[in-house]
Amino acid sequence: MLTVAFSQKGNKSEVNEDACLSFPHLGLFVVADGVGGGPSGDLASRMVVNTVYETFRDGAVSENAVVQSMCKANDRIHRTAQEQNLKGMASTVVAGWQFGSRLICFNVGDSRLYRLRDGEMVQLSRDHTRQIQKAPNVLKQVVTNAVGIKPNLQVDVSHHDCQKGDLLLLMTDGISDLLDTESMMNIVSSPLPLAEKARALVAESEQRGGQDDKTIILALMT
Repeated sequence: MLTVAFSQKGNKSEVNEDACLSFPHLGLFVVADGVGGGPSGDLASRMVVNTVYETFRDGAVSENAVVQSMCKANDRIHRTAQEQNLKGMASTVVAGWQFGSRLICFNVGDSRLYRLRDGEMVQLSRDHTRQIQKAPNVLKQVVTNAVGIKPNLQVDVSHHDCQKGDLLLLMTDGISDLLDTESMMNIVSSPLPLAEKARALVAESEQRGGQDDKTIILALMT
């Protein structure tokens, strides 16, 4: 497995509110994004990633353990928000766990996991969003599920196959909101080295006007 992780602060916030974790030896990858408009988004996303790290740095991975680590992060964020008067503090999260020929996708919110195989890009995660009208002729997507926003967390879990040559892409909406699947596929299907593909995705989203933080993990099955 070849992997690369890249994160870059945008212009919307003073700090990078994204966080990520790459455990290639476990086949486990996580991307989190502090919910925009809420307080301490950077703290929330790091609490998610740190909780997953603490869970698996010395332990074996299982589907239930990943879900439980996200629920534990939910408890921590929710409690911190109440204790420190940070109502609305929350984070999205998407994770992929690859083992053998299997891949399990976990997600809460709108950070995404894609799989590129044989020239076809498929989104494996499911967005937890709805569209609202902000002004006449102005529509906005808002997150409907996030880690920390409620006492109990519902994690979306889906099972997929995985094979040699597959490329997994985990990313925050700072990239996916600006690039459609065709645009992303054109970049990651190029002969560029894996790290340059990650940088190119970030650069292209910036060129298209993206002001949000941008985080990407690429994992190539070898």
